[in-house]
Amino acid sequence: MRNMFVLLAVLGAVGVVFGVLNIVGHATGPNGVPFSFENYGGPGPIIAGLLLVAVSLYLRSVWRERD
Repeated sequence: MRNMFVLLAVLGAVGVVFGVLNIVGHATGPNGVPFSFENYGGPGPIIAGLLLVAVSLYLRSVWRERD
């Protein structure tokens, strides 16, 4: 299970990086107007990534080790 928690955290971090790169990549639209591109994705990947990291940390903190 510990590997699953690490996998969730890594996927969350990748989601955050992807979201930031997506927003920064589309930050300057035509004529230099920032965020004029209507379908740049918004903060969705960042929020999803942060949720995955938070869930992973929570599950890791409450997981009881089996003897």
